[in-house]
Amino acid sequence: MLSSAGLQLLNYALILLLALGVGALAIAASGKDPVAAYQALLRGAFGSVRALANTLDRSTVMILAGLAAVLAFSTSVRNLGIEGQLYMGAFIAAWVGFGIDGLPSLLHIVLAFVASAIAGAAWGLVPILLRTRWDVDEIVTSLMFNYIATFFTAYLVAFPFKSDTTILPGTDPINATAKLPRFIRGSPLSVGFPMALVLVVVVYWFLFRTKQGYELRMVGMNPRFAAYAGLPVKRSALLGMLLSGAMAGVGGASLILGFFGRFITQFSLGYGWDGIVISLLAKNNPIAVIPAAIFYAGLANGSLEMQSATQVPTMLVSTVKGVIMFIVTAQVFLRHLARRSPR
Repeated sequence: MLSSAGLQLLNYALILLLALGVGALAIAASGKDPVAAYQALLRGAFGSVRALANTLDRSTVMILAGLAAVLAFSTSVRNLGIEGQLYMGAFIAAWVGFGIDGLPSLLHIVLAFVASAIAGAAWGLVPILLRTRWDVDEIVTSLMFNYIATFFTAYLVAFPFKSDTTILPGTDPINATAKLPRFIRGSPLSVGFPMALVLVVVVYWFLFRTKQGYELRMVGMNPRFAAYAGLPVKRSALLGMLLSGAMAGVGGASLILGFFGRFITQFSLGYGWDGIVISLLAKNNPIAVIPAAIFYAGLANGSLEMQSATQVPTMLVSTVKGVIMFIVTAQVFLRHLARRSPR
């Protein structure tokens, strides 16, 4: 008999094989060689030190977005506003980065991250207050706030904060003191990646080794039972959303401080949505977020080499990710039905 961990690994392997199998069928149907395409994808994602560094660098924001989803879903908060919270955190980090001069580098970076966390948490405050006070479904409100954040930041960089140094709508470049240093000199990988790994450990410790984390998870497993047991359900939901929003804001800041060097419109390639799928794939386990995020980042980076070498379009990755999303959400739905069905 397989252990629980073994069954989970087998489940991941089957999901991966099925998704890649569907992708292979799509490639073959277009007259291309699936084996050559996947070899090129693997080479582009992990085939050299630079490719690996690029993949790990892109996985940083995915890890943080995945942690944001874990913190929300573990407390029964259905936060679909991670993308918007990521946007707000990114803009505030850029504003702190270019708007404040004369700070030591470490202090400037810490201040930008703290400000981004506050911005992300604040952006999630209205949806969760509407839920806890008036029972308004946070799925709809948090989703709406994504669009508000996208258009609001687009307005800010098109008018009051528009820089004259870039063609694209964007802010001024952040100061050198606010830029994340390279983790490996000469590589694109910033210290944001090890920082994200540290936050994985912190979130795991908080959820599974502290009383507060235990209460949050109990509320997430069964809010009604938690209420009967005297646990603060509404307060736990509020805390879960604030922590989730803060983590999403930090994810946005990691992109600005570690990669772009300024805020520009459409800087996020749907990383907030990727974080939700990564969390579901990891079954809300912070540690499992790491390989899931690296896999997703590898798909994104490797697809460029795949298109260049085999003319298979990068959109194939969207097909693979779509299959993964379908399977994972179907599993969540079936588990929910199993819990609700009479014994």
